[in-house]
Amino acid sequence: MNTTETPRQTRRRFLREATLATAAVGMFPFSSTAAVAPEESSSGLVFGLVTDVHYADADTKGTRYYRDSRAKLAAAVEEFQRRKVAMVVELGDLVNVGPSKEAELGYLETICKVLEPLGVPKHFVLGNHCVDTLTKAEFLKGCGREAEPTYYSFDVGGYHFVVLDADFLQDGTSYAPGNFQWTDTWIPKREQAWLAEDLARAKGRPAVVFVHQNLHDEKDAHGVKNAPEVRAILEASGDVIAVFQGHMHSGGFARLGGIPYCTLRAMVEGPGAENNAFAIVKIQGGKVEFKGFDKQRAWAF
Repeated sequence: MNTTETPRQTRRRFLREATLATAAVGMFPFSSTAAVAPEESSSGLVFGLVTDVHYADADTKGTRYYRDSRAKLAAAVEEFQRRKVAMVVELGDLVNVGPSKEAELGYLETICKVLEPLGVPKHFVLGNHCVDTLTKAEFLKGCGREAEPTYYSFDVGGYHFVVLDADFLQDGTSYAPGNFQWTDTWIPKREQAWLAEDLARAKGRPAVVFVHQNLHDEKDAHGVKNAPEVRAILEASGDVIAVFQGHMHSGGFARLGGIPYCTLRAMVEGPGAENNAFAIVKIQGGKVEFKGFDKQRAWAF
């Protein structure tokens, strides 16, 4: 729970956001303060993180409350606007599998509209559920960007950011509907070579890495199976200050080779506002501050 709110205020906020999220695309009036220039200020660069939204117009299954994710994300958007984030990164599994491709594209359109009022750059990491029914190209097009590349980097305010794609089989074949198991996840040699070259070109700039599947534990079902090879590249660069990932819904934190691996809690888990989970990160120089909201715990780096 956000410590600035009482439980009653939190529930009231969730109900308000649920009503707004159902109403229309313009659920929040566009605020010029939301569209801040993505530059580092004296207070550092601030960005928002969410993962495993798993939105679907579907009944609850176990601990996953698919329909609630729409209002949860709307509440996160409101907080991101208030905090004037420079960008938002979604760490994978934005939607859950639908009964048809058309239905899943509808889920994607619905949940992406919740993010529209932000007016800042948005980055979507590919997760395994992103390609249950859709191809990578179809998913990324539904998020408003071209399919290629599925892994890439960008610079903002003196910092270097890397988006990785672990949706590959061991032989380098890209995930596609019907051709993968979620526990069989790899980062192919060509992507590793690109990563090493990319970090070398960005030498001297603090770097942050985003990925869906986990890089800290290749033995776990949620882990990238050749994660040690990827970690070696990150450690060799000397510039990576944090890795943010999703996939494992309970979340967690590990530090390996001097690099913190931060697994965010899934937004889809549990009903209502009190079970929301998202985060805001501030980086300044080589320092990272991580603030969790609701069920997302805070971490000290």
